[in-house]
Amino acid sequence: MIFSSIQFIIFFSIFLLFIKIFKNHQRSIIILFSIFFYGFWSPPFTFLILFFFITSYFFLKRDLSLKVSIPVTLLPLFYFKYSFFLSNFFEIKILADLSYKGDLPLAISFITFTAIAILVDVKTKKYEEKINFYSLSEFLIYFPQLIAGPILRAKELIPLLKSKIVFTNANVKFGILLFMIGFVKKIFFADSISNFIDPIFEKENLTASQDYIKGFLLFPLQIYFDFSGYVDMALGVSKILSIDLPINFNRPYLSSSLTEFWRNWHITLSKWFRDYVYIPLGGSRYGNKKLFGNLFLTMSIAGLWHGASINFILWGSMNGIFLFLEKKMSNHFNFNKLIKISLTCFLVFNLWIIFRINDLNFLLIFYSNLYQNFFTIIEIENLILLALVIFAVFSQKFDNYKYIENISKKIIFLILIPIFIIVLVTGLAIKAGSSEKFIYFDF
Repeated sequence: MIFSSIQFIIFFSIFLLFIKIFKNHQRSIIILFSIFFYGFWSPPFTFLILFFFITSYFFLKRDLSLKVSIPVTLLPLFYFKYSFFLSNFFEIKILADLSYKGDLPLAISFITFTAIAILVDVKTKKYEEKINFYSLSEFLIYFPQLIAGPILRAKELIPLLKSKIVFTNANVKFGILLFMIGFVKKIFFADSISNFIDPIFEKENLTASQDYIKGFLLFPLQIYFDFSGYVDMALGVSKILSIDLPINFNRPYLSSSLTEFWRNWHITLSKWFRDYVYIPLGGSRYGNKKLFGNLFLTMSIAGLWHGASINFILWGSMNGIFLFLEKKMSNHFNFNKLIKISLTCFLVFNLWIIFRINDLNFLLIFYSNLYQNFFTIIEIENLILLALVIFAVFSQKFDNYKYIENISKKIIFLILIPIFIIVLVTGLAIKAGSSEKFIYFDF
């Protein structure tokens, strides 16, 4: 039941009906529907939700050190996501026998980080409001952000969930428009690009030199439209309920540095690693050697968070290295903003290739052939693709939520609803019920 499916539309419609009818039991309805939402995906793993409910509540109510609560909270993530990888990497037979080899529980990384965030914030008194079992359950399992974020803090969501849900014309219009934009990004852009380039990243299908250029140019757009599309729909669903989730994207491909890119891409994850890993390690306070180590370690962990594979660790560590070099060398170069944006995109696009290809031998082959054939970019087909990429990069107004809100204020329901239905029906017809899951659902 992904957001861009008829199943979710039906689910959300029934949810809204229950919210309207049972006004005095809205919090219970949120919890029950959220459990159903997760269980619809992976019924056998619903027990994980109960694990996080019980352990998190226990740790919040007991005077136990974070050195105890955080490792326990990480246990499911370690077992399901990393045990098999580590057993193979270090060739530990006992661990290999005990490791998990099945499909990964949905969104276990997001749920784990959300649970850690509330434990740390409460224990360090960054959030001092009383938390009961209801509040905790709502926070951990709130279905719009449950599967792929944004990753929330207690102070951002719990006060909103405590308030009675009120529907306003302004919020409903804004929410529908946000959802529709996210739907278009996913179905019309991300999935279309996916169908075009996924075969390119299969080693045996790479036959033409242009294929490398296509993969280099288009995968960054695919992952952007895919993930930002999900977030737009999540924010739209919440906005209909008058619940404001934090933005997760802010025109990332218009960033003029790698540092700025990570402030604008998956913003809530970047802030999570900044607040719970980078700053506790010491941040930039103790000289170049410590700064390099902290950036390298933080981004390597961020890479590992994305997946139990060497390529993700390499992708994260390379980001850490370039972030350090940028901090040390940026003052020595004085380019205009357009050149900075172009150089940042070129670097980020290169790094996305590491993210996409998990076979290191194939990765080397891909890079080798990409740059051996890079001047084929001037061929007419690739120039058209490059023009489309440039257009996409410089037309990211729809990451500007203030801009979208202003549009929603000017449009009336009699126009908005028919447009929404047409877009929805057209999108569902294009996918014919076979819509692919979002890329970040694997994390």
